[in-house]
Amino acid sequence: MALIETVGIKKDYRLGETVVHALRGIDMSIDQGEFVAVWGPSGSGKTTLLNLIGAIDDPSEGRLLIEGQEVALLS
Repeated sequence: MALIETVGIKKDYRLGETVVHALRGIDMSIDQGEFVAVWGPSGSGKTTLLNLIGAIDDPSEGRLLIEGQEVALLS
């Protein structure tokens, strides 16, 4: 079982009538003890992804599981 798993994670932001697609269906799995780096150009969604993994923000679509438990179902 993965420590952290994302399945089809999407995050959209609305700016007036404009929709900004920050993440477009991220699938990843991080096992316990694994070292992972997130990098990319400015505006590529790094902070958005980390905010979702840290349960600071909610995804627009998809599932985030931590130790097999879906974060959206936790209190």
